[in-house]
Formats: sequence, C-alpha cells, structure tokens
Amino acid sequence: MTNLDQAIRQALSAEDAAFLARFENETPFSEVLGTFRGQWGALNVFAAIITFAMFGMFVWCVWNAFSVTELRDVVLWSGGALLAMLSVAMLKIYFWMDMHKNMILREVKRLELQVARLSARDAG
Repeated sequence: MTNLDQAIRQALSAEDAAFLARFENETPFSEVLGTFRGQWGALNVFAAIITFAMFGMFVWCVWNAFSVTELRDVVLWSGGALLAMLSVAMLKIYFWMDMHKNMILREVKRLELQVARLSARDAG
C-alpha cells in the first residue's frame, strides 16, 4: 500500500471505510460469479453455456480425429477441434474483459463516493 492509499483511508469516515472494505477482499471466484449478475447476466450465462458446449465439441472432434484412418478425415476433425478451441479462447477473453470492466467500474464508484464525501464535507 502506498502513502497515498494510507492518506485516503485516514481521510475516510468509519462508515465509508466499512463500505469500501466490502470490495477489498474480492476473490477470483466472486469476480467470475459477478459476471453473471447485472444487466448482462443473461448474456453471460448464455456465453458460459456456449463455452462448455464448444469444449465438448473440441473433445468430440479430438476423439474422432484419433479414431479415423483417412488422412482427409483426420484433417477435418482436427480443423473442427481447432475451431472449437478458438471459440473457447475467444469466449474466455470476453469473460476476462467483463471481469475487468466490473473491476474498473468498482474503482470508479469508489472515486465517486470519495468525491461526493469531500464535496459534502467542503459544503458543510
């Protein structure tokens, strides 16, 4: 923690510090679950289902690629496996971007709270 962080924490009231402490100990698991709440929650649930389906398709394509004997079929099944894994990777990137968006929004809300408290303190 930097000196600036300590100075901000000392300037906050006990109520503000308790409010901000709720966000301090976010675990990766709670960050992932946070993507399924809010305005985009239904879309994220759908994307998670598609992600698991694409992983299943990847396993199925790999299984078939090892069980066929024709070179053409091996190439086609391997191409399907590649496309399925690319889909999984792109959907994971989407989830990471959504988690980072939530983290940034939380930080902006903290700043808004601090600015509102400071302006209320200066006005009063």
